[in-house]
Amino acid sequence: MSSIHASGVRAALRISRRNARRSKWRSTLIIAMIGLPVALAVFALTALFPGAGSDRQHFPIGQADAVVTGAHGWAGLTQDAWGNSRDAQGNTRNAQGNTQEAQGNTQETQGNGVSAQPGDVPFTQAEVTALLAPGSRVIPVARGSFRYLTPQGYETGEIRQVDLRDPMSRGTFRLTEGRLPTAPGEAVVSADRLNRDDARAVAPGVTLLVGDERRPVRVVGVALFAMAGIEPTLATFPGSLPADAFGPVDPELMSRAWLVDSPRPVTWSDVRRLNAHGLVVVSRAVIDGLPADEPPSRVSDLMRAVPWVAIMLLEVVLLAGPAFAVGRLRRSREFALVAVQGGSPAHLRTIALADGLLFGVVASALGAALGVAASRLATPLLEWRAGVLLGPFRVPWAEVAMVAVLGVVAGLLAALAPAVAASRTDPVAVLSGRRERSRERAGRPVLGAVLVVAGTAATIASAGHDIAWTATSALVTQLGLVALVPVFLAATARLAARLPLPLRFAARDAVRNRGRSAPAVAAVMTGVVALVAVGVAGRSVTAQRSVLDYAQAPAGALRVTGPDLTPELWDRVRSAVREELPAGVPLIEARMLATRSGAPLLAFVPDDVPVNGRVEMVDATGSGGLLVGGEDLLRYVLRREDPAAVAALREGKLVVLNPDVIRQGEVRIGLTHGTGGEPPPPLTLPAVGVRPTGQGWARVVVSPEAAAKNGYATVTCMLVVDPADFRTPRATADRIAAKVERITGKADVRLETPQTPGDTLLLVVLGIAAAVLVLGMTSVATMLAAVEARPDLETMSAVGAAPRVKRAVVAGQALVIALLGSVAGVLAGLAPGVAAAWRPAPFPTMVLRPDGVTTAVPADPAIAIPWALIGLLVVGLPLLAALGGAAFTRSRLPLPRRRAT
Repeated sequence: MSSIHASGVRAALRISRRNARRSKWRSTLIIAMIGLPVALAVFALTALFPGAGSDRQHFPIGQADAVVTGAHGWAGLTQDAWGNSRDAQGNTRNAQGNTQEAQGNTQETQGNGVSAQPGDVPFTQAEVTALLAPGSRVIPVARGSFRYLTPQGYETGEIRQVDLRDPMSRGTFRLTEGRLPTAPGEAVVSADRLNRDDARAVAPGVTLLVGDERRPVRVVGVALFAMAGIEPTLATFPGSLPADAFGPVDPELMSRAWLVDSPRPVTWSDVRRLNAHGLVVVSRAVIDGLPADEPPSRVSDLMRAVPWVAIMLLEVVLLAGPAFAVGRLRRSREFALVAVQGGSPAHLRTIALADGLLFGVVASALGAALGVAASRLATPLLEWRAGVLLGPFRVPWAEVAMVAVLGVVAGLLAALAPAVAASRTDPVAVLSGRRERSRERAGRPVLGAVLVVAGTAATIASAGHDIAWTATSALVTQLGLVALVPVFLAATARLAARLPLPLRFAARDAVRNRGRSAPAVAAVMTGVVALVAVGVAGRSVTAQRSVLDYAQAPAGALRVTGPDLTPELWDRVRSAVREELPAGVPLIEARMLATRSGAPLLAFVPDDVPVNGRVEMVDATGSGGLLVGGEDLLRYVLRREDPAAVAALREGKLVVLNPDVIRQGEVRIGLTHGTGGEPPPPLTLPAVGVRPTGQGWARVVVSPEAAAKNGYATVTCMLVVDPADFRTPRATADRIAAKVERITGKADVRLETPQTPGDTLLLVVLGIAAAVLVLGMTSVATMLAAVEARPDLETMSAVGAAPRVKRAVVAGQALVIALLGSVAGVLAGLAPGVAAAWRPAPFPTMVLRPDGVTTAVPADPAIAIPWALIGLLVVGLPLLAALGGAAFTRSRLPLPRRRAT
């Protein structure tokens, strides 16, 4: 019996293959519908998700056998396999990943960790070599954060100092432009840094001045660096910077270390022996011995990808379903002939399902191959856009096979409804040319209603959590809505009872042929749900960004900010601004505190910082609200003339806009380095509280003489044109911005005017996608409906219907499908869109109010609805679909055919 069944399946596949060759256009369309989503899913899994083990290196070992660091006084330390002196539980780990060594030594169990101390004396290269196996070779490697000067201003970035030509550095980088450093004073810049807007500041050929000593370093190439901890901005040749410039030796950061080329693998026993001497070791052999499933990131990534793949395949089923229905309708005579020759409903169902199996297998195989090939070809482009190496190319064959199997299942599910309809073929009606009697029912809506309620509740509950939970709950809601589509169609037909004939006919025709109309409506609905959700989330993010983009100057003020510019660049910028301003217009200069070497200092008032956790101070100048300047700056900040405040400024006092922070006639100002490092001591000065008229955007104003008297230098951080002196036109501001951009990319020119959210591009992209989806799906369903409605149109022609009736009927069919799918999709897409946008900030953002008081911006996200997109979906596209159906339909009604009696 099984052999007969197998032979029947083979025969059905042969029939399906023959029909696929006959209908090449339909076959290509179905293969594309199934294969392209499979290719996209495989591409995402292969190219975008990290391969297993690619994130197992927290330090760039490259081709070295180990990387070590150490200092005298660290003897007897313990570490885990990654070089951390203690794990999260305070226990050590051996090479097999156990929480403590088999001996259970008390000292190791407690984790004798070490921490970096300024007085630690690091081992020398000769001392490290002597502790390693005979024949070992070591080269120094160091990394740290530095402030360096570019032709366009100052920057801060991670610098790694190592010989990239050495074989031990292979695998940590790939040179993309220029050459490698070959002598001290040369460096390569990371592609990530070069991808920024101001790439000319660090382009090959530029000489940078690094550190307080301003050591010259010339950029000679561009490289992509591997993702391992912190990727460097620059990689310099050894000797370009002194070793002590990288700070004290650190066992966790490995700021000063050595790469080891050993004649034999560095085992865990070697690691423990070196620990006894005070060396922290990260060994390749030890890391490779850890379990392959150590990092759980890939599992979590795959779990987050499951709902997206499921939504994609649901859309495939709904899109391909009408195409299979068209094939079933065209092959109705073939099914009828099989039935009259003794074919059972099971045989007819098998023949129809063979289409889904054949197209599913072919499309999934082609899609999987296309996805793997595209990910391999796109890897260099993805690496360049990401600015880092993505690791060795690996194909996750298990995941690829899973996606391919799901593609085959999607093909079978898409062909299931047409196969059931084929099994009910009435051979007498088909062969005699009469319409088959429909036996489709709307079904029971209980399951669909339960899924909709449960999915909506889960979507609401997922707000503020991982986006994968929102996608999963939205998928449940969509499955319930798909089950309820026949009920929606029936309700639409009842509501259309009093409408004109074309709409009434279209609604009733959709109910009578649910097998064709329900998948089309569901496909439109599912796509619209995704588009509305993305639109709501994107618009809300833009609205939230506009909340943070608050005014930081009086209306009409022109300001140029740039705390990282050199005095020479400020002179050029100042000249460019004056060239565009009328003669006699004052240009107010604001400065900020800095160290003697010119490094800017960020000021903060401890008494003015909330105690409810971490904050982020936002102000236009980057000074923390403390501005250094003269009487013109004070007048701009206070927005009025104030002789008492001017007198206090001349006396060297702080003019404080929020008197509540004054304690016993003084204000204590905390200072921090913008580049990190040991903060300078706080600045405490006598203060006078003066409240502004409401548009100051500063907290403290101090004179340059008072700053110099207390041992601080100042650097320019802002130029401003007070609107009380001159209200800068938009055209003038645009010319100033263009000139400043040609000078440096590190200055910001802003004319203080109301800002509108810039989400036009997102709405245009979503609108185009909506038009393609709604119009494409509606046109396919409308063409199928027109074919099935031919007998009715013939009857209309026989009783004297006008030629325009056919156009009106087709337009009504398109309108019913597009309108019902769009309305249901919009209503269902609002909840996941709001849930996806509801991501409260983890900590409050502090902004500087016009009166000099800092306040927290509400952490609750702003929810914005893209009404233009919704109007397009609910009104524009359904009407456009109806007009398109009417325009591309012949108005002449077919004459009824005579049948022999």
